[in-house]
Amino acid sequence: MTVLQGNTKIAFLCFFISHIPITLLIDGQAFFPRHYYPQILQDVVDWYALTFKDKLMTHPTNPWFSSLVAIEILFQLPFFFYAVSAMLKRKDINKNLCMVYGSSTATTLIPIFASILTDEETTIEEKAVLLSFYFPYFFFPLWLIMIASSEQSALDIKKKK
Repeated sequence: MTVLQGNTKIAFLCFFISHIPITLLIDGQAFFPRHYYPQILQDVVDWYALTFKDKLMTHPTNPWFSSLVAIEILFQLPFFFYAVSAMLKRKDINKNLCMVYGSSTATTLIPIFASILTDEETTIEEKAVLLSFYFPYFFFPLWLIMIASSEQSALDIKKKK
């Protein structure tokens, strides 16, 4: 996608690069058996879940949440590597892949937001903090959908002329 240039490209590059270790080292603990991870990483997740009252990352994790993390590992993670590689090589990212990634990812955040917002054991302030942690993982994919679809619309208009 030619639209990913300048600061937009830098923002997406940082997002995808940062999301690779987060997926593998943190989020993956909600899917893979805990003993796959060193104790220090288990402790980080436990500290985070306890400190910020994130029930989604509290062990044992709910199967529905683990299934969303499986989607992240199996489908999103390969896209992160692809997107980073393409951007570093200054190649265009496939618009269709961006649409699939963005749509899938943004959709998975809806039940996560619902879970946070309906948790009766957390305060409004605690919900706001949790939502702020998860929000970038909704915002960037949604932004990517808008970029890809606007570029596709521009191409469609040029074809009609």
